[in-house]
Amino acid sequence: MKRIAVLLHGRLPLQAAPLVVAMLAIVLWDQSASADPGLGSLIWRTGHVGVLLLPALAAHLAACRWHHWQAILVWLAGFLFYTAACAIWAPGATLTAWQWASAAGFSLIFLLFHPGARSRHDVPNAHEAPDLHLPFTLDGTIAALLGIWVLGSTSLFVSTPDAARNQPLRIWLNWQRIMAEPGEAAWYLAQFTVLAVVLFAWYWVCRYVLVRQVLRRHGIVPFGLAIVAFFAVGTPVAASIGLLMPLNIPEWTLIPSENQNPFDPDNFRFAFWLTAILVPVVLTVERLLTEQTEASTRHERVKAELHMLQRQINPHFLFNTLNTLYALCLKDREESAAAVIKLSDLLRYVVYRGQADCVSLEEEVDYLRNYLDLQQLRFGHRCSLDAKWPATHPSFGVPPLLLIMLVENAFKHGVEPTDGTCQIQISLAVKSKTLRFECTNSLPPLQPSNPAGLGLANLRRRLELLFEQDFELRVGQEDGFWRARLELDLVPC
Repeated sequence: MKRIAVLLHGRLPLQAAPLVVAMLAIVLWDQSASADPGLGSLIWRTGHVGVLLLPALAAHLAACRWHHWQAILVWLAGFLFYTAACAIWAPGATLTAWQWASAAGFSLIFLLFHPGARSRHDVPNAHEAPDLHLPFTLDGTIAALLGIWVLGSTSLFVSTPDAARNQPLRIWLNWQRIMAEPGEAAWYLAQFTVLAVVLFAWYWVCRYVLVRQVLRRHGIVPFGLAIVAFFAVGTPVAASIGLLMPLNIPEWTLIPSENQNPFDPDNFRFAFWLTAILVPVVLTVERLLTEQTEASTRHERVKAELHMLQRQINPHFLFNTLNTLYALCLKDREESAAAVIKLSDLLRYVVYRGQADCVSLEEEVDYLRNYLDLQQLRFGHRCSLDAKWPATHPSFGVPPLLLIMLVENAFKHGVEPTDGTCQIQISLAVKSKTLRFECTNSLPPLQPSNPAGLGLANLRRRLELLFEQDFELRVGQEDGFWRARLELDLVPC
């Protein structure tokens, strides 16, 4: 039951949508063609078509979850071989060719053009690859729809001799006449193309003049006035262009009123509904584009700020470790050599892993251990260190250089100002996927009650950028000790 709930709340309903929509279209078309108003026949048709489409649905879902040749082969098996088998062994009980083609078309459009069609967790390295999809725009979609309308209208008119005087047209497609009359087909195609350009220009003015120029710059009232003015002037102009087409005859014309009057109310009524449909669509698309641009800008700004904070962390660490190395060079050469090796490991981690988005928890722990070993060589005679690490390192990741700031603060404010003995206690534990890190240090007698400087402020800001509010950082003085606690959710690595 839990697995089913996860599927229902995941991608499965979206991935199944193309075949469900195709089934509904086929059922409603058959119900309309049969002129049967009964609900029982509709239910029977739905069940019949649904059962026939089940193998195709399974192939479609498998193609969503598989990749490369596996997806292609399973899709062909469900939509080509299964369809051919049905046509051979049960020709009277299966779907027609156009119905199968409709289902296959819905499936292909979804698989090829929808960026969320594929299940990313089923594709190798999906977390590393961005969504790839064709850059369809609203302009391109409108142009494509008008192109389909031009081709359909041309084929419809060419299929009937003297189509203007034989209304209504009854033959949708007559390939023999279209092939026999290429000049007439080109004549109709040119005229319908002019009408499509007029319709596209209407859309272009709605989007780029009324919405982007008037609404954005001047507000809703000038926008409303501009729509009324455009509607009043543009309708007779567009209708007059339509009346210039040679296809018009005295009894019938191409404009909505089907007469010779560009000021007919039917023309204004058509223009009103066209504008009423276009403007909300344009407003929705413009809003989505604005949000996408703002989100991209915020992402780049946050990324730049995060890199700036990381650059502030790295020099602070380097200065501390160089001071440690200098102190060791004055004492013992062997210890200095060991310190140089550890410093090399630390700097290698900072340079090569410090700018990564995520590192394994094991790498971060090794980095902290090397740092503590280096500091123990310097302060071991007067610093009591108690560090507890997890026995095993689960396959989780953390942002690099995230915990070192708390450890550095412990040495900076708890060890370096103290002449006598001092204590530092460090504990790192992982429960489920939650990391709990605690760093405690004793305070010198003259230490201020709030030893929090730029480093701690940078750490908090970095946590806010990375985790928003999904973390807990508590720092403060408790019984003569300075205690810092950090809890956050780890990510798989």
